Amino acid sequence: MVESTVPVYQNDQGFGGFIKGAYGVGKSAQLTLTAGYSTFHSNNSIEAQKTTTRLIPFLAGYKQNINKFYVEPQIGFGELGGTISEHGDFARPSVAALFWAVGAGVNIKQFEMGLRFQSAHGIEGNSAGVWHNQNFHYTSVYFSYNLFRRK
Repeated sequence: MVESTVPVYQNDQGFGGFIKGAYGVGKSAQLTLTAGYSTFHSNNSIEAQKTTTRLIPFLAGYKQNINKFYVEPQIGFGELGGTISEHGDFARPSVAALFWAVGAGVNIKQFEMGLRFQSAHGIEGNSAGVWHNQNFHYTSVYFSYNLFRRK
């Protein structure tokens, strides 16, 4: 699955990729496991600081199919981190994060496309520094090809 992302509150653009496995439950639903990587680069030209934000989520979900359409809530854990660079110095902080997402889309034969909102919340204590108690939200458009989908 490839996705193009736009964070909700930040002035960043991003790109990511995911791999998903699904196990059928009944006639119209699947339990899903998803792992991915997304990166966002700051576009703020006013500050000398440049920031790259990295998200690495591992999500469990439930996908409910309604004819060719579907909805899929997900929850999981992962990493919220990145690189902060200012005047030649840089830091690479990262913390454990709680992730949740909700997506909706359409299945067309082996192809899938949809829209997803995802949120990450840093869950480590004060010693986490920059990422302590931080939230990062984004909305993405994604496209995928199902390799092993049964017809």
